[in-house]
Amino acid sequence: MAQPETLLVGQIRRAVQRAYPDALVVKLAGGPYQSAGLPDLLVILDGKAYGFEVKKQRQGESEQHARGRATLRQQAVIEQIRRAGGVAAVVLSADEVLALLPNP
Repeated sequence: MAQPETLLVGQIRRAVQRAYPDALVVKLAGGPYQSAGLPDLLVILDGKAYGFEVKKQRQGESEQHARGRATLRQQAVIEQIRRAGGVAAVVLSADEVLALLPNP
């Protein structure tokens, strides 16, 4: 059975693809040949890059704690994306991702 975070990533991908059919939505799978800290999802929309590190909020866990589970390397990459002109964040839901994207 898929892990809850994997299910959430899939929900977010489908929500973005429904709202923005022309967007490129890519799930980045970590591995030994990929740079460490890259976000779970990369969205390219209207020439702008969006990176989303997805965290599944656990039962009884605060939003702040869930977001805080992003590693230092993930946080550093999020900052690099922002400095380069992209949008990046640790997200907990599809609604949160859609709110960070421009209005369709």
